[in-house]
Amino acid sequence: MILKIAWRNIWRNKKRSVITAASILIAVFLSLIMRSMQLGTYKSMIDNVVGSYTGYIQIHENGYWDKRSIDKSVVMTDSLMHKVSNTKGVEALLPRLENYGLLSMGDLTKVIALNGLDFEKELKLQDVASKLAKGTLPQNPKDIIIGEGVASYFKADINDTVVFLGQGYHGMLAADKFHVSGIVDLKNPTLNKVTALMTLEGAQSLFSADGIATSLVIDKKDNAQLKTVQKAISDGLDDSFEVMNWQEMMPELQQTILADNVGGLLMVAILYMILIFGIFGTVLMMTQERKYEFGVLVSIGMKKGKLILMVFMETIILSLLGVLVGVLLAYPLMLWKHYDPLVLPGTEAEMMETFGFSAKIPFYIQPDLPLVHASLIFSIALLVSLYPILIIKKLNPLKAMRG
Repeated sequence: MILKIAWRNIWRNKKRSVITAASILIAVFLSLIMRSMQLGTYKSMIDNVVGSYTGYIQIHENGYWDKRSIDKSVVMTDSLMHKVSNTKGVEALLPRLENYGLLSMGDLTKVIALNGLDFEKELKLQDVASKLAKGTLPQNPKDIIIGEGVASYFKADINDTVVFLGQGYHGMLAADKFHVSGIVDLKNPTLNKVTALMTLEGAQSLFSADGIATSLVIDKKDNAQLKTVQKAISDGLDDSFEVMNWQEMMPELQQTILADNVGGLLMVAILYMILIFGIFGTVLMMTQERKYEFGVLVSIGMKKGKLILMVFMETIILSLLGVLVGVLLAYPLMLWKHYDPLVLPGTEAEMMETFGFSAKIPFYIQPDLPLVHASLIFSIALLVSLYPILIIKKLNPLKAMRG
């Protein structure tokens, strides 16, 4: 009965109710779209830079990350690999041998990062084969695949021959000819311009570094419980190793995301502050206009508790209508732009690619986003409903009916 009366009361003044619900709808719609785009951008950044290659956690010989020298490499003993692989939260352990040197073809020479990978294990983190623009994965130690940017620089194609010259483990000469078996798009413009990939065994042979790796990359499901997994790995190793998460390896990316996220949250806060005053204005007018009605209801025997419940339900129903319609309008748009990502135009795209990020922005569609904003709206509704509750509690029926 109380619910039925509350529903009828809402539509006694249709214009005011529609305006209030519309203000909630617009606030929910705009906040969901804005936050979905922001969080989608952050996830895209992390997936491009972290999830697709760097990994969430890496193990190095202590001091490697500062110098990036092949001489500070990890000896892949069975006990080490077994200990790390069996740590809770570790999905896979991917050894990599990375070194720098000169790649030449014809009269052109370019500094590149040559990475030795176990392509079968790399499937746990990234499917390199699916990123091949043309050609195949290396089939033997003398095969190499190069990034699209490297191929563009040399005007190279599959089956071409390139020469690598660099320094191997403990000063050994590293030089050999390689057959270009494929050209890869790593979905990161910066990596595409400086990266070449080969088999781990081929890299170990080239750099005279049998049984070692410059980094052991930890694959895990996602960014959740990052610090917990990192600590568990670190506790199981001695001080000769450094265990770093992506935030420590790339603090600039973390700071960029944090700074932009604060700005986004501030905009949402301003939006909801305006919404609070809008809803409160409606409730204030409604309460003042209905004092006589409240006085009559109390005077004929209606308990104040039931009256408070009725007014409370009116506020909740109105908020619920705005939230549901806002989510129903926003979510299809979020789904559309998740599967058909927003592509930044001209100069903005160039700027993103300069920093190593993709110009495509897939929207964030996890259900926690609408749930959080729905919870915020209900919190606002609960806060605003305190005003009519206080008025009803202090209500004197005679004074209310006299006007």
